[in-house]
Amino acid sequence: MRKSFSKKDRARIFSAHGGICGLSGVKIKPDDKWHIEHRVPVALGGSNDDENLYPALVEPHAVKTKTDVARIAKAKRQSGIEGGQAARRAKRGHGLIQSRGFPVGGPKQKIPSRPFRGKPND
Repeated sequence: MRKSFSKKDRARIFSAHGGICGLSGVKIKPDDKWHIEHRVPVALGGSNDDENLYPALVEPHAVKTKTDVARIAKAKRQSGIEGGQAARRAKRGHGLIQSRGFPVGGPKQKIPSRPFRGKPND
């Protein structure tokens, strides 16, 4: 679940970074819109600790979020959790493909590939 940051948290993180956008390096003006961004996304093992947070202007943040979403989706696919192909198959009851097996021992039986149509050889 996404953590919402209080005004006090936002002010602390903003001042810790000197009011500079962590993505573009631009000084954030009072009328600029900005978000709190994670260096390492929580979904990829990041935390909500102050060391992992910084202010980011909305536009560069949108670009980074787009790449983060792709990285998170790839990580989920590769790990097989939360919506990966293996997880979806397991949910549907499909697992590994199992062979029906082969008869053990005994002579091989000849099974014609199509019915015989013609005169039998004497």
